[in-house]
Amino acid sequence: MQKLDEIKVKWVYPLKKKILLGILGLLMLSIMAAMVFIVLMLRTSLFNDSKIKTQELAEAIKSSLRSLMLVRNPDMIQDTLVNIGKNKDSIVKAFILDKNGRVAYSSDKNEIGKVMDRHSEKSCQGCHQKLDAALSQNTIITMSNGIKVHRNVKVIYNEEACYGCHSNQDRINGKLIIDHSLKHTYSLITSIELIVFGSGIVCLIFLIPFLSRRIDKYIVEIISQNEELTLLYTMVERLSKTIDLEELKRIVADILADTLGADEVDIILPKDNKGYRVFTMLVGKDKIMRKKIDRNDPMLLLINNWLNGGIDRENISKDGKRVYMPIAKGDTRLALIGVRKIGGTFDPQRLRLIRAISGHIAIAFENARLYYIAITDELTHLYTQRHFRYCIAREFSYFEKYGEKITLLMLDIDDFKKINDTYGHTVGDSVLKGVAQCILSSIRDNDLAFRYGGEEFTVFLPSTDAGGGRIAAERTRKNIENSVFEKGTHNLRVTMSIGVSTCPDNAHTAKDLILTADKALYKAKETGKNKVIVSSEE
Repeated sequence: MQKLDEIKVKWVYPLKKKILLGILGLLMLSIMAAMVFIVLMLRTSLFNDSKIKTQELAEAIKSSLRSLMLVRNPDMIQDTLVNIGKNKDSIVKAFILDKNGRVAYSSDKNEIGKVMDRHSEKSCQGCHQKLDAALSQNTIITMSNGIKVHRNVKVIYNEEACYGCHSNQDRINGKLIIDHSLKHTYSLITSIELIVFGSGIVCLIFLIPFLSRRIDKYIVEIISQNEELTLLYTMVERLSKTIDLEELKRIVADILADTLGADEVDIILPKDNKGYRVFTMLVGKDKIMRKKIDRNDPMLLLINNWLNGGIDRENISKDGKRVYMPIAKGDTRLALIGVRKIGGTFDPQRLRLIRAISGHIAIAFENARLYYIAITDELTHLYTQRHFRYCIAREFSYFEKYGEKITLLMLDIDDFKKINDTYGHTVGDSVLKGVAQCILSSIRDNDLAFRYGGEEFTVFLPSTDAGGGRIAAERTRKNIENSVFEKGTHNLRVTMSIGVSTCPDNAHTAKDLILTADKALYKAKETGKNKVIVSSEE
């Protein structure tokens, strides 16, 4: 027995110890090798993910800038790039080269005018490796302002819409270059490497729970940041699809509902003399509706405070169920957006995106404001005939989707030529402006009024049947008949003939809707003027 115990002590226990140590060593080596492999794979994955996100971000910015290029607004292009470059943790530099390699626009104004030779410039040689060689890739890792970045190059090709400013002989107009910072990516990689290797050296077995928690933390952070970047990219892409205010309201409401998980979105737009209009969208209903604010509604106090300049930053209610975002560009108030959560509260992680969301929405609303100026008749401040063509196509697409009726009014001032011949065109222009204001005061806020040409006007009445169209037309006709223009000088009175047509009662296409309304207008003129004729009656 003693001999067996001696054998155990002298041979079995040391062998068992060696075996256990060997197994433990092999296990540790295997785990360490797996850790190294994971770190290398994660490093590669993070760089690839950063590369993809840089390309997506560059494409989104290019799409956003394209709309500004089409409206020929170089100042807004420059301001947009400056705003993009303010967040140095994300974008170190953004600039546009013209076809000659000169910096035309840049987030760093000091670089404007600088000429970059792709063969001598160090930062360009990563892509242009040989003389006259084709571009080897469009996203590389390089140095920019002393920081490692993912540089993405987007070629701005010359299209037919660009021929107004660029020769149609050119193949490209320039290049958009975005330097996306890798600082945070390197920081994450370094942190993960230190955690992985440090944990293995200290004690693999005892640090497994701690290591798991730490890695989970960084994985959650990576996933969270990736989700945030994806949300912002998607938002910029969706906002860049339109500069029409009516379409933009729906897109903004959809974005906020998706991004913040809101159940209701309110968009308050300012009017002259501190007036306002409120539009709302409930989740599950793909349509923006007008909303009336009662005197007892707590939102009324907030709106008045905003109109008086009392709200200049995001406001989150104490219960975490309401968020208000003032949208402004400089000193110009563009909108106040309110989002509401009916069940539960907003996710704090998502609320961190509010400032970035507000900035992008402000740019979109400013673009829409400039577009509104471009599509508005300078004399009457009604929409132009060109915008009428766009709107009628859009309204018919809504009709095909929702089946709601559309009514069109065609209006013409009776004997307007006599006013011009008798009093001159200056007085005639004054009468046109007065008539336009009468039309606007006679219709709803969501109805659309256009100057169709000369003394002829049109009005869209969405979701309105022929009976509603007749009521709106009669109200407009009476308001004009009872108004005095050039009051105190010539004291002129005019009358208006109006034709009314409804889809699908009188027409099934945009062209037929215009023709039938025009025929009804002609009938009103032919049978005595100063009257309303509905197409079915005609």
